[in-house]
Amino acid sequence: MTAGDHNVRNRPQAVTPRETPPPARRRFLWLFATAMVLVAGTAFVMKLIDFIVTATNEGPDALASFLIPVLNYLLVAAGFLCLFLWAWLTGQMRDVESPKYRMLEMQKSFDDQSANAGAEGSR
Repeated sequence: MTAGDHNVRNRPQAVTPRETPPPARRRFLWLFATAMVLVAGTAFVMKLIDFIVTATNEGPDALASFLIPVLNYLLVAAGFLCLFLWAWLTGQMRDVESPKYRMLEMQKSFDDQSANAGAEGSR
């Protein structure tokens, strides 16, 4: 047995990815996600309007006390929006299934390498 035969025999088997979900399921997921974003966005805008109305009706002291939470909300929302846009524009959401299969193949390869190193070390 040559070294080449040994490597071929221990090569990790490819893990086949699952097939894509049916169109009806994908459509449902998109509609559900869109509805959730709209509901959360509406609640955020309503809370922001509530802050503004309270701050303008209660006077400058109320405005100062509401300024920090509103700025925090806006900064966090802007940060998440930037992260989402970065992920979308760089293609991070195109194929979310294959990384887990690549990870399993790499783990199998590492396991095989460590087993080979252990077997060669015991000779």
